[in-house]
Formats: sequence, C-alpha cells, structure tokens
Amino acid sequence: MMMMRGVLLQRALRTASVCDRALIFTSAVHQSCPAVEELATSESGHVEELQSGPTGLNDMNRQCMDSRYAVRGTTRHGTPGRTRAQSKPASELIQDPRIMMLFKLVRERKFKELQAAHEQMMKEEAESDETGLDVYFYSRLMTQCVRHAGNETALPVFELMTEAGVTPNVVPYTIVIRALMDLADNEKAHHSGQQGLNEVAKSETLASKAVELLHEMRGRGIRPNELTYKPIMSWLPARKRDAQFQELKNLMAEDGVAFDGVFKFYEIRLALKVGDLKKAERLYIAAKKENAKIASSLDAFFLSAFAQEDRVEELIELLPKVLPVMNSDKGTASAFQCLGRHGKHQAAMKCLTSLKKSGGSSEQLNCSFVSYILGSSKAKKLEETLGLWRDVEEQCRINAPPEVFNILIDSCCKHGHVSWGLDLLDEMQQRGTKLSPYAFNPFICDFARWGMYEEAFEMKAAMGRLGVQPSVVTYSTLVNCCVKLGDMEQAYNLLAEMKQARLDRALEVLREMLSAGVQPDSYTYSMLIFACSMVRNEDKAVELFEEMLQRGVQPNAGIYSAMASVFARCGKLERSIEMVKEIERRGEVVGTKAKSAILAGLSLAGRLGEALALYGALKREGAFPEAYAAGILLVAVGKAGDLDRMFNIFEDCRKENLWTKLTYQQRAEFLNVRCINVVLGCIRHNQLGRALEFLRKVKDENIADVAVLFDKIFLHISNGGRDANEMCWLDVDDGFAVVAAMRELGLSPSRMALEALLDGCASMNDSEQAQRVVSEMEKEGLALNVFSQIRLFRAYVAAEDEEKAIELLQQIDPYDWQDVHVQFILQQTLQPHLEAAQDSPEAAQAPETLPGVRQKLAELIDLYPYRQFMDD
Repeated sequence: MMMMRGVLLQRALRTASVCDRALIFTSAVHQSCPAVEELATSESGHVEELQSGPTGLNDMNRQCMDSRYAVRGTTRHGTPGRTRAQSKPASELIQDPRIMMLFKLVRERKFKELQAAHEQMMKEEAESDETGLDVYFYSRLMTQCVRHAGNETALPVFELMTEAGVTPNVVPYTIVIRALMDLADNEKAHHSGQQGLNEVAKSETLASKAVELLHEMRGRGIRPNELTYKPIMSWLPARKRDAQFQELKNLMAEDGVAFDGVFKFYEIRLALKVGDLKKAERLYIAAKKENAKIASSLDAFFLSAFAQEDRVEELIELLPKVLPVMNSDKGTASAFQCLGRHGKHQAAMKCLTSLKKSGGSSEQLNCSFVSYILGSSKAKKLEETLGLWRDVEEQCRINAPPEVFNILIDSCCKHGHVSWGLDLLDEMQQRGTKLSPYAFNPFICDFARWGMYEEAFEMKAAMGRLGVQPSVVTYSTLVNCCVKLGDMEQAYNLLAEMKQARLDRALEVLREMLSAGVQPDSYTYSMLIFACSMVRNEDKAVELFEEMLQRGVQPNAGIYSAMASVFARCGKLERSIEMVKEIERRGEVVGTKAKSAILAGLSLAGRLGEALALYGALKREGAFPEAYAAGILLVAVGKAGDLDRMFNIFEDCRKENLWTKLTYQQRAEFLNVRCINVVLGCIRHNQLGRALEFLRKVKDENIADVAVLFDKIFLHISNGGRDANEMCWLDVDDGFAVVAAMRELGLSPSRMALEALLDGCASMNDSEQAQRVVSEMEKEGLALNVFSQIRLFRAYVAAEDEEKAIELLQQIDPYDWQDVHVQFILQQTLQPHLEAAQDSPEAAQAPETLPGVRQKLAELIDLYPYRQFMDD
C-alpha cells in the first residue's frame, strides 16, 4: 500500500503546480512517504515566483490547507456541505477520468470544451454524495490554465469556482490578480492614435479588476500577502499613480505585509516617474543606510546621477555599500570617472581594494580601473595620470587592461607627447597585452592632422605586422590622407579592403570550422550575417540563414537582429519591419539591435513619424537605440527642421549610462559628430543664433573640443558633404556659414579649414565657390601655397572651368613645378580627362576633356623637369 500510494502521489506531483506540490508534499511528509520525498527533492529546482516569499508561501499553504477542509463543510448548489469523510480520497480524485479529462483539455488549450466538461461534471456532482471539487482543485486548475492557455483564462476559471459555491482563499485570489496584472502590463500603447488609446483603456480595465478583487478578498476577511500585492504595486509606478500607490501601501501595513525590498524599489521608481527627484533620492539613501536590498538598476541610476552632478562626497560614502552587490558596470563607471576627474586617488584606491576583497569579477575590476583612469585623463593632468595607473597596479594588485593603455596613449597624442605614447605601446608589447586598433589610431590621427602621411601609413603597416586588424577609424583617416594627397587609387584600394576584409575572413573561418568537424552555433551565424549587413550582401545573408536552419541551429535574438540589419541596409525596409512584427507575434525577443536597424532605415527613408514613434517606444521600454541609429535619427530630424526635437535627442545621447561598450575614443568621436549635426541643423534652417548658443554650451560644458568640432565640420565639407550613410547634409554654402559662426565666437578659420572648403568645392564641381574661398583666405592673410593651388586646380577641373585652370597652372612657382609629387598630383587630377581623350580624335578635342588644360600641363612639365631631391 505504501508503494502504491507513493506512485500515485508522484504522478500527482508531476502534473501539479508549485503550490499543489507544496500541499501534496506536506501531506506526504506527514504520512512518511519516501517516494514523494525523493521526487520533491529531485524537482526542487522548479521554483516559481509564487513560492519565492517565505512568509507568503507559508501563509498561502496554511490557508489553502485550512480552506480545503473548511470548504467541504460549506454548501454547493444549494445542497448541504459534505463532510471530509464524504469527500473522495486524493488518489481517487487524481485517477478520476473526468478530472483527468479536464486537465487534458487544459493542456490542449481547448478552453470552451473545458467549460462544457466542467458544467457536465457539476451536474453529476450535484447528484452525488462525494466531491473533490474544492478550492485546492480550482487553484490547481487555474494554474494549469494560465500555464497552457494563457493569462486570459484565469478569471473565467475563478468565476467557475465562485459559481460552483466554492469559497476562494488567498491562493486563487493571488493567481487571478497576478494573471490580470500580467495582461495589463502587456497592453502597452505600442501604437499611436485610436489604437494606442484602446490598448491603454484595456490595460486600465484589467488593472481595475485586479484592484477590485484585492478589496473583495479583504472584505471577506482573507488576508492578502506579499505576492498578492506585488503585481499591482509593480504596475503603478510606470503610470505615475502616486495616490493609489500610497493607498495600497497603507493597506499592506494593515495586513501585516512588510514594505521592504522590491516594494521600496517600486516606491523609488514611482518618485522618479513623477519627477520628484528629491524624494527618490531621499528614499534611496534611506534604503541604503538600512542596507535594504535595492535593484542594481537603481544603484546604477543614482551613482550616475551623483557623478554627473559631481557630488563626490556622496559617492565616496555610497560606493563601499553598492560595489559588493552591483551586478553590472552601469553607474560604477560614472562614479569612478568622477573620482578620477576630482583627483580622489585615495578614495578610488580604497574602493578598488574593497571591490577586489569582496570577490569582484575581473570585468568589474577592469571597468572600475579603466573608468578611474579615463576620468583622470579628462582632468587634463597627463603627467599625474601616467603615475596614477602604476599606483593602482602596485597597491591594488590589478594588472592594467588594454583599455587603460589605449586611454593613456590617446591622451599622450592629444597633448603632443607622441614619444610617451610610443613608450606605452612598447610596454604593451613587452607585457603581452592584447593590442587593438585603438592603441594605434591615436598615432594615425595625430600624424594625419599634422600632415605626416608617411608616418600614418607606417603605423598601419605596423598593425599588419603585429596582427592587428584596422578599424573603421583607421581606414577613414587614411582614406582622407589619400584624398589630401590626390592619390585616389590608393583611397579606393583602402575602401575595398575595409569592406571585404571582415566578411571574407569570417567566411574563411567558417569553412575552417566545418572542415575541422566543429559545428557553428547561433552566435557564429549572427556574426557572419551581421558582417553581410556591413557590406550590404543580402543574398549571402539569406544563404547563411538557410544553411543555419538546415544544420538545426535555432535562430535567436542575435540572429533576428542581424537579419533585420541586412534587410534595412539593403533597402528592404518593409521586409525588415514585417520580420520583427512576426517575431514579436510569436512572443520571441527581437532585441534592440534589430529595432535600431529599422530606426535607421526609417530615418534615412524620411519616414520620420514612424521613426520617432519607434524611438519613443524603445525609450518607454527602458531601452535605447544603438549609437549609429540615434545619430542618423538626429541628423534626419535636423534636416527636417524640427530643431527642438533634435536638441532633445542630442541630450538623450549625452547620458553617461548609454552604450557602455563604447570606448572613450568611440564615445568622444560619437559626440563630436553629433555636435556637428546639431550645428549644421541650425545653420541649414537659418538659426545661426541657436547654433552659436549651442557652441557656447559645448565649450562651457566641455562636451567636445570646439576646435576639433570645427575641423571635423570642414573635413566633412572636403569629402563632399556626405556621411557614412551617404546623407548629403553639408555643402560649401554651409561652410561659409560656419566660418561666420567662428568669427562670432571670436575664432579665426585656420588654413586647414579654408583649404578643406577648397576640397569641398572640388567635390561639388563648383569653381565659383572656390574663388570665394580664395577671397576668404586673403582676408585672413593666408597666402596661396602650392597645396592651396593644387586644391584650387582640382576644383576648376571638376567644374570644367578650362580658362581658370590654365591661368592657375601658370601661377604655380617654377620651383614647385620641379617637385615630382606636384607633377604627379596634377597629372592624377587630369587622369580621367587624359583617358577619355585617347578614345578618338573627336574625344581629344571635345570640351569636356579639357584639351587646353591638358596641353598646358604637358608644356609646363616639359619646361620644368623635376629635380632630384637630396638630403640637406
């Protein structure tokens, strides 16, 4: 008999909910059933939130057991209540074919058939002297219905129970309230207009019903517990329901439910939502003093807030309490940067030592170390920073990660100490520290800025010798060097290398994996498909996706994100949107990257209404688009003239807790470009005053280097006013407006800036504007040198202004004519015309091949043979 009873109870446990298992297990232990004890132990990992609160679980189990026996003494369908002796034993109830049929219908999601079977069973029960349909049974049925048929079924089953005359206890009330609040939370306003209003109304109705049931159970003398209150209290902050939250907080006190832990988190979150930052801060600090458990997201938020406001003392007091429990680097990075900016070396050392002693991960230690050095470098105390990082290594026994070296090298180059940076690079190699393009790019950018182009290319060659793959910044800087040199062939070679190197190498690695018998996983395929998006190779991406499915690899959020990026970048925006919608309909997670790709596509397509709606939806979800997508949206909004929204997006992009994976260099570059976008958005719409006001803000708040900002604006002009996404948002007229803005700020345009305008004139085939640039150079007392003349010649040739081109060739100094490089660049400038002239005698005399310019160039080269260069 003992063995039979164990088998039956094991079967019951396998089909029961967590609450059911607790009840059956309690009964089994009382009867000393080893078989059930063994099964319960083996399945103890299947724990639901309903079982999470120890006090709530004990209360629920106790009330569930008490009510189970009490209900059998109440009346049902107008008949006298049956005593416990008249009820069916648990083993018979489990084997009852009608009960088994009900649960079978639940698993098959046939809810209408379930209702009909229940009604038939009720009729049969009314004629019988025995019943097993009590609150325990209905609680179990509700749990199974929610699990298999969805939250929508909880309330109908609850109503079946009450119609059957069964008095509910805390368990079914908690189940139905949780189900209703889950539904309410899912009914968010994903749409605009009437559809969005309907979703909000539905959410409010569901939440109101849940609150109504809470009051109903209290009216019946049934005491709610922590799990009953939690879903309602978690829903209120996002809707800014301060009064209702306080009302329920008071009810919790009356019911003896502790207002701690997650409830304090909800209260702080509510204060933030309603904009009462002082209250939120007060509640947070009080909770931390009590050592209350607060979600890491709030710790990160307040650390970032205090750091942004430079509240150093609060940070020093808070960090030792927060660091041991933080599960992410958000906030921690901002705090250590603040300590670095303010020179709080001892406090930083103490926190790093504490973090290491408390078992902090290497990732946390590295992030804190890097952030501290980054903050110190921003204080522009280079020599002091170069000493600090060695102190951290020696006293805290933390080896400097590569990012520390990258930051120091970048600072050295920016402060004009390239030799110090090279020493650091040598030390990285001696230590065996992993090298990346971020250790080389500062040198390449610095060399390019000073016209040391050979040195810049030599650094790229060194990267190749050391096995370091160049980054986009590496390529773009060197391409710009080629443009300035007039070596367009080398520029095109670099562009081709940049686009193909990554994908070709990635596909080669995949082939090597397959040859070695190693099966690629979803991560491998997501990287390959993403590489396809970078080179806009839709066919290869689809081929890889199909191959992945054939190999039995299931797609995940990373795969879907990569495919969405491919479709969006290849101009198949609608296909990308439909794919994301289909994934969400299946209840799968799409990921921010996929939505960022769509956001970028919508912005580039000029569908700003949809783009802004998606941007708002991401922010409401607590997410934020990828940096590139936010930047493209900002540009598009600025082009459309919505300057207020453009400034709002810029302020969003400035938040320190975004894009934590970006390095210091990447984030600085991103903000520089966004500053350029904002300035040009203002200038394009004749809002020079707002542009000047913004530039003063940039300068005062040290958002970006204003000089670098202007240099980059003119650099974009020199490239024809197009960005990486081929958006033509800048022309030479804008450049003259920027020159005027510089003079308003008391700055004078440099030679580099004005010569960049000449490059822009060449890119836009505008010789008239080129002559205007020459006039501006004369105003600044900048004489034309041979480089200026070459740029001017390129502009005249591009505009096919033969007369001015010939005149300029005659103005070049004979000494410069003898320079082989000058001759080469001039010939390269005319190369397309020289090739076109060779097609036929007619082509040789055609005006578009500039026969007069070709003839004059040939004459002058013959007249001035290039000289042999000798060392001085």
